[in-house]
Amino acid sequence: MLRSWLRRHLSAWTTDPGTEPWEYKVVQMVAQAPPNADDASRRLGGSLSAEALRSQFPEYYASQNGRQQISDFLNRLGDDGWELVQIQQVADLPLMLFKRRKRLASAGGVAMPEAEQPSHHAEQPH
Repeated sequence: MLRSWLRRHLSAWTTDPGTEPWEYKVVQMVAQAPPNADDASRRLGGSLSAEALRSQFPEYYASQNGRQQISDFLNRLGDDGWELVQIQQVADLPLMLFKRRKRLASAGGVAMPEAEQPSHHAEQPH
């Protein structure tokens, strides 16, 4: 079912074959409760207090802004050339579809968009 849905929706974004090489990324968001230092302390039988866990692992137990996390995630993908083209609910979770120009490997092993690929034609003197 998901495969046919993707085929149907992705075909709307493709152009004539050979003119616009695209690649796609599919990301499904999964809601997860933030870690709780009090719960972790109880699971450890009290061997580490919730305060000790918070002070030793602040990046893990800090209260996190969910919207900011999503913004940071989307910005990282955007920095890498991905464009969000659609959000669809699948099984009560958002499925995000991204696309970007297909990156071709250069001679030096660095990937770059096709438009930035160096020309392999020798320049003719004028």
